Amino acid sequence: MRINRNFTLIWCSFLISQIGDWMLKIALPLLVYAKTQSAAQMASIYGVSFLPWLFFSLVGGLLADRGNKQTILVVGNLVSFVAVFIMLVAFEIPATPLWLIYVLVFMQSSIDPLTHPSFQSILPEVVQDDKIVTANTDIQLIDNTLTLIGPLVGGALAALLNPRVAIIVDAISFLVAGIFVIALRYKVPSHIQATQNILQYIREGFVYAYSDKIVWNGAVLFFFTNFATNLFEADFMFFITKTLGYSSFLAGITIAISGIGALAGGIVAPIINRHYSTGRIITSTTVLAGIALMLMFFAHNFIVVGLLYAVANLFSNINVITYFSLRQKIVPDLILGRVVSVTRMISYVSIPLGAFFGGILVDKGVSLFVVFLLAGIIRFVIGAYGSSTPLGKSGSSATEKTK
Repeated sequence: MRINRNFTLIWCSFLISQIGDWMLKIALPLLVYAKTQSAAQMASIYGVSFLPWLFFSLVGGLLADRGNKQTILVVGNLVSFVAVFIMLVAFEIPATPLWLIYVLVFMQSSIDPLTHPSFQSILPEVVQDDKIVTANTDIQLIDNTLTLIGPLVGGALAALLNPRVAIIVDAISFLVAGIFVIALRYKVPSHIQATQNILQYIREGFVYAYSDKIVWNGAVLFFFTNFATNLFEADFMFFITKTLGYSSFLAGITIAISGIGALAGGIVAPIINRHYSTGRIITSTTVLAGIALMLMFFAHNFIVVGLLYAVANLFSNINVITYFSLRQKIVPDLILGRVVSVTRMISYVSIPLGAFFGGILVDKGVSLFVVFLLAGIIRFVIGAYGSSTPLGKSGSSATEKTK
């Protein structure tokens, strides 16, 4: 976090908004259930909150490369502040139709894909190239830590404070996060060209992402990685409680153990990046994560399952940090926002596909042990394939940034 003043402000903004987001993730399903008494409606809220990534990622990339990234992040946080309060008011009115709740959740969830490319592309503008891995590690550690403790703390606060109060805290978190971004000492890059045709601008993002085979093969690798992960992730709690027969408490312990692996990955990623080429790190960690998942085929104890999943998460987090840093280094600033949005959209498309296909396998009576094995094989194969591509052969000499 102590890279420079601007990064510290961005880090604090991200931390505060993510804490608020975890409050919302816990409180929103509780409010939906209180209104509908339907578990299916609770699950549907997740799907609705994910859809904006498919619709607005490209728009977010366009905004990042054509506008003032600081302004986009400030406006995004302020709009989220207002949207969450409107959502709360809607819940307070008993006559509010459920479809309106869904519309409001969709609108609030649309802010993230619109601002994420600006967030990713502003980092290399405020952080020196030799500090970019450390910066991404510090950002990723927030995600990993909150994934580990978020359900516990968020659930406790939602229960103690009342879900409505938790949503108020979420709204305020966006306001505070926006204030931190306002304090940035940020100068708009001179390459901004707001007069260019919008469709041509978007097309350039696709063309660059495809033409740069390091970036493109990275997007393909993450497409299959996300597909494999989501084959089993939605059914992981079911696996622990029903297939293995453990209590929900021990299921929580298993998830906590797996989260420790992600935290460890964030800690060791900068060290590994100082000693090995980026391509070798990305492809090797994909292969190793695949092996860890394949070994879960033989795991029947919750501790063993947690440890193997922790190993997979350790390699996955090193993988993510390294690829994000590589992409930020090799892609020119003037097109980075669009490239981030294109690669993010490609990798996210596979998330519902993997969940849907995994659900079909389970419905057809396929054992989750077999699903773990299949997920591991997919990650192993795509990692092995990636090692033969320009991504796998990229090294420190390939990370010179084109300004």
